[in-house]
Amino acid sequence: MTLEEAYDEFMGELQEQYEEDKVLAAECSHCVKSRLPPKCKDPGRFTVPYCIGKAKERALCDLGSSISLMPLSFAKKWNVGKLTTTEAMEIVLADQSILNPS
Repeated sequence: MTLEEAYDEFMGELQEQYEEDKVLAAECSHCVKSRLPPKCKDPGRFTVPYCIGKAKERALCDLGSSISLMPLSFAKKWNVGKLTTTEAMEIVLADQSILNPS
């Protein structure tokens, strides 16, 4: 077998393997897509009922936020318990400025 024949055989096998992989990838993609739940509309902001102490309120939630803040006056009004300060937290705001809540 010459070098050219060996090369042609190798390239033929490589092409066959590529075609098999392509078909398998398409089948797997179809299986994954058919099992995904339907995409739902973003609910945006909504309110959630909650109780702190004797107060029964509704909190505004936004799924785009990763933290919730409570003003100190609310915490005192609702008697949430002992509060402590921390210096180990930084909040990065939407405009990329950094806030240290201490």
